[in-house]
Amino acid sequence: MEEDRKTEKIILICLSSSPSSAKVIRAAQKQSSSACRLKAICVRPPGSGAAIDHELRENLRLAEEAGAEVYMPEGEDVALTIAEYARSINASDLYIGYTPGGNARPKHTIPDELVNLLPNADVYIIPDRKATTYASALKKPHMPQKQTVRDILAVILIMAAATFLSFLFDRSAFSNSNIVTIYILAVLITSIVTSERLYGLIAAVLYILLFNFLFIDPRGTLLVYDSTYLVTYFVSLAAALLTGSLAAKLKEAVSIAEENAAQAKILLNTSEQLEKAQDSLEMSRIICRQLSDLLRRSVWFYTAENNEPKEQYSCLEDGMEALELTQRDKEAILWTAEHRHHAGALTGRYDDIRCRYYSIHSEMNSYGVLGIDMHNGQLSDLDKTLLLSMISEFTLSLNTARINREKQETQIEAEKEHLRAALLRSISHDLRTPLTAIRGNASHLAAHSSVLSEADKQKLYSDLEENASWLAGQMENILSMTRLGSETPLHMSTENVEDVIEEALKHLYYPSKGHTIVFERRDEPLFARMDAKMIMLVLVNLIGNALKHTPKGSTVTVSYERQNDKVAISVADDGSGISDEDKKHIFELYYTGTHTTADSFRNMGIGLNLCMTILNAHDETLEVCDAVPHGALFRFYLKEVEVADDADISDPDH
Repeated sequence: MEEDRKTEKIILICLSSSPSSAKVIRAAQKQSSSACRLKAICVRPPGSGAAIDHELRENLRLAEEAGAEVYMPEGEDVALTIAEYARSINASDLYIGYTPGGNARPKHTIPDELVNLLPNADVYIIPDRKATTYASALKKPHMPQKQTVRDILAVILIMAAATFLSFLFDRSAFSNSNIVTIYILAVLITSIVTSERLYGLIAAVLYILLFNFLFIDPRGTLLVYDSTYLVTYFVSLAAALLTGSLAAKLKEAVSIAEENAAQAKILLNTSEQLEKAQDSLEMSRIICRQLSDLLRRSVWFYTAENNEPKEQYSCLEDGMEALELTQRDKEAILWTAEHRHHAGALTGRYDDIRCRYYSIHSEMNSYGVLGIDMHNGQLSDLDKTLLLSMISEFTLSLNTARINREKQETQIEAEKEHLRAALLRSISHDLRTPLTAIRGNASHLAAHSSVLSEADKQKLYSDLEENASWLAGQMENILSMTRLGSETPLHMSTENVEDVIEEALKHLYYPSKGHTIVFERRDEPLFARMDAKMIMLVLVNLIGNALKHTPKGSTVTVSYERQNDKVAISVADDGSGISDEDKKHIFELYYTGTHTTADSFRNMGIGLNLCMTILNAHDETLEVCDAVPHGALFRFYLKEVEVADDADISDPDH
C-alpha cells in the first residue's frame, strides 16, 4: 500500500468563484483514474475573512463530490501560492481555467506564470469566454480604513515636523541646502513608518510643493523665477523617491527576516520539546500549548475511539470556557479522522461550526484530530505555514514514538520468549538429575530393603530428603517468580526482623552438612515494613547459596543491625568468596557462575535474581561484597518502623 502511495499520480485543480471552475473540475475528473488522487486549491486574498460566496461554495462542493481534497490558503501572488502547493504535494498535472479579458491576451496571465513556475508539471488551461477571469475573482482587497487613516496622519505629522524644523533653519545662518536634507529625511521616515510605498511618493511630492511655496522666492506662490531650481527640484525629488523606495524595501526585508526568524524559532522550540516528550499524551500537550501561543486561539486534540471523539488535551484561550462538542462538531471530527482531510470552519465542509479540524496521520496510521478555534477569522499566511509545519512535526514525532514503542514491545516479547525457553531448558536439565536420583534411591529401597543395612537405608533416606527439599525449594522460587511477574501486589506489614529470620532458618531447603549457621541476635527488637513471606524466601535463598557453595565445616552468619532509618540484614560465609567477574553477573537470571561445587548441578541460576526482584518490589536492592577475612557477604535493607510497646504489629497499617 505504501508503495502504491509513492507511485500514484496527483492531479491539482485550481478553483475560484468563476463559473469556469466547474468545467475545470469536469475536465480533471475525466482524466483521473483509480491510480490518481485529486486535490484542489482555492487561493483567497489576504484579509478576505470567513465569507464564502455562493459561486465559490458551489465550486467547492463540486470538487469534493469529484473526490478532491480542497486546500484554501490566502496569498497575494496567486500563481506563486499555487506553484508552492503543487510542488509540496508533487502534483504531476495541473488544471486551471482562463477567460480572455478582450481580443488581446495579456502578456502575463496566471496560467502563463504557472507554466514557468512548474516546468516539470503538465499545466492544462481550460478556456471559458463566459466566465470572469481567475485574477478578477482574486483582486487584492482595499487597505483597511483604520490603517489608511493612520498612514495619512503619519504623513501629515512628519511633513509638519519637517516644515517646522525648516523654518528654524531658514531663520538661522544655515543655507537652504539643509532644508532640502530635512525634507529628504522626512520622506525617508515616512517610507519606513507607513504601510505602502504610495505614502513615500506623496511625501516626496509634498516636499517639493512645501519647499517651493515656503522657502523659494517669491514665497507664498508656486512660481519659480530661477530655472536652476527646476533642476534642483528634479534631482531632489529623484533622491527622495529613491531613498524612500530603498527604505520601504529595507523595511519589507526586515519584516520578512523577522517572520522567518520567528518561524524558525517556534519550529525549533517545538521540535526540541517533541523530541524530549516521553509519550503521545505529552506530545499532544506540547503541540496544543505551542499552537495556542502562536495563533492566540484555543486548540484541542481528539482521538476517535469507538466512533466517538475523545478529548486528549486542550489549551484554551484566556477567558474562554471549555467548549462542549455539538453533534456537528462530532461529525466533523469523525469525518476528518476517516477521510484524513481537514474540515470545519472556512473549509467548505461543516463550515457552519466554530472550529476547523486537521487530521493527524501518517501513510499507514491515523493518530487523531487537531481542532483550531476559528471565531477570530481566517489565519494569516505565516500562521498557516507554521501550523502545517508543526502538524508535520507532530505527526513525525507520533510516528517515531509508535515505531519505538512497537520495537520495544517486540524486544520485550522476544526477551520473554527467550526467558521462557531458557527456563524450560533449565528446568528440564537441572530437575532431571535430582528426579533420577529420587527414582533410583526409591527403586533401590523397594528392591533391596531386606538386605540393606540400617546405615545404608538412612543414607538413602537422607538423599531422598535432600533431593526432594531441593526440588521443593526450586518450585517455590519458580512460583514466586510467576507471582512477581504477574505484578501481584505485595502484602506489606510491620514485622519483627528477628522473628522473620528465625522462621526462615526453619524452612531451609538445602540441608546443612557439617556447616555452622550462626544467628547474631540483638538485645533490642527491630521492626521493618515488608512482605514477610517474600523476605523469608530471600533469606532462604541467600543462606542456601552459602551452604551450597562453601565446603563442609564452613560457617554461615546471619545478622541484622540499624543503619540510619533502615534495618540492614546480612548473610555472610567464610568460604572462598566470589570472583570480581562473577559479581558483575551474579544477579542475572540463569547465571550459575564460573566456580563449581560438589553439587553444582543443583544450581538453576534463578535464586539470586529472584532475591533482587523481590527487593526491587520493596524499593530496595541487594548488594554483594567480600567478607572479612574471606568469603562472600550479601546485604539488603528494609525500612525501619518504630513500634510502641502496646502496638499490635500484626495490623498491616502499623
